[in-house]
Amino acid sequence: MKLALACLAALATVTPAIAQESGFYGSAGYSNFAADDVDLGALALRGGWNFNEYVGGEVEGSIGVVDDDVTFAESNVDVELNHSLGAFATAGLPLSERGRVFARAGYASVDIEGSSDGVSVSQDDSDFAYGIGGEYRFDAFNGVRLGYTAYDFEETIDVFEISYVRRF
Repeated sequence: MKLALACLAALATVTPAIAQESGFYGSAGYSNFAADDVDLGALALRGGWNFNEYVGGEVEGSIGVVDDDVTFAESNVDVELNHSLGAFATAGLPLSERGRVFARAGYASVDIEGSSDGVSVSQDDSDFAYGIGGEYRFDAFNGVRLGYTAYDFEETIDVFEISYVRRF
């Protein structure tokens, strides 16, 4: 009987630790898309699943919220991010009970629009994307994530992000 109670107590203390490392998570945050002289801001939403503490997958979507004005051929051009979508495989490494680093690789697409003097041009591009980042959990369910992703298009787009993460 004492052995059964000890096993149940051990299982109860181990189960929350297992839940932290695997399962579904979601995040919401801000991303900065930078290419040449253009900096665009976006609201990013992400959902993912960690199969264990090392391997997972995630999908994300971003909607532009901060546009940029650039000069091109002596004309002012308003550049905006309409949206971005991506799907990634992730590989992570726990550094402590609350912190981990990760790498990710996958496929992403962006839709960027430029307009000047009543003329608009939209550019869609999609290709391989890869990145690195880190996450710190405040408790078993809540944390913050910092990351960098390179969209490897004809011209590389650097994406820097900070987001709130919620594990379920």
